[in-house]
Amino acid sequence: MPKIYLEKNVLDAALERLEIMFTNFDNIYFSVSGGKDSSVMVQLANRVAKKMGKKFDVLYIDLEAQYRYTIEHVEELKGLSQIRDFYHIALPMALRNAISVLQPKWICWEEESKHLWVRSMPEDSINIHNCPFPWFKKGEEFEEFIVQFASWYQEKYQGKVACGIGIRTDESLNRFRTIAFQDKKITFNNYNWTTKLKVNEKHIDVYNFYPIYDWSADDIWGAVSQLDLKFNYIYELMYKNGVSIYEQRLCQPYGDDQKNGLDQFRALEYDTWTKVLNRVNRC
Repeated sequence: MPKIYLEKNVLDAALERLEIMFTNFDNIYFSVSGGKDSSVMVQLANRVAKKMGKKFDVLYIDLEAQYRYTIEHVEELKGLSQIRDFYHIALPMALRNAISVLQPKWICWEEESKHLWVRSMPEDSINIHNCPFPWFKKGEEFEEFIVQFASWYQEKYQGKVACGIGIRTDESLNRFRTIAFQDKKITFNNYNWTTKLKVNEKHIDVYNFYPIYDWSADDIWGAVSQLDLKFNYIYELMYKNGVSIYEQRLCQPYGDDQKNGLDQFRALEYDTWTKVLNRVNRC
């Protein structure tokens, strides 16, 4: 059973939060990464949306140098019944490269580096050749893009917009602070698990919400098991490779912390290893 939180287990609390958002917002999108947390979040959202006769959209930013199993799982999620539009973003964004002092950043899906791409461009992706975002510029930062996308999405649909984000506060202090300190943010109807978004220091009519913020890793895998949810098989391989469920992470591989897990590509997906290794400068 999931843990009890404020006289309610975290599964029931998450479903209730999702119902609140679907009741109050006509346009909702969920930001997914292919990782366990956002995967569980969007699958729970699909169940709630189906019960309420609602639709939602999904934002997935494809960072190119990723596990094959992650991409396969993302393709699984595209089949959820209540998805209206799935924004599979494969644009040339700048990402941290902590394994080189000469190239501190690299650009995923860069046309000039096509011969080094870890994978082929997804056929259904939004890429540099069909980009509908007039504001996008090559080399844009990930963090900048997600804020601009939120603004673009709100302008497209008008009215209040909600963006579901699958973060859990027990993973980091920064994530805890995002939820805990209400005096430093504007919330929707005083729900501490929501935050009104700022663009260029100005609030816009978009609310981020965190339906599984109080979950633990045990709760995530308990939900996958008890509710028979789909999951990214790379986690099973990580576990077999000696990585506990509390230490498993899926991120772009060249970040400051993520570089320490680069060797996992060799152990888990050897055919991907050489491509990942050769993708960026390592000096």
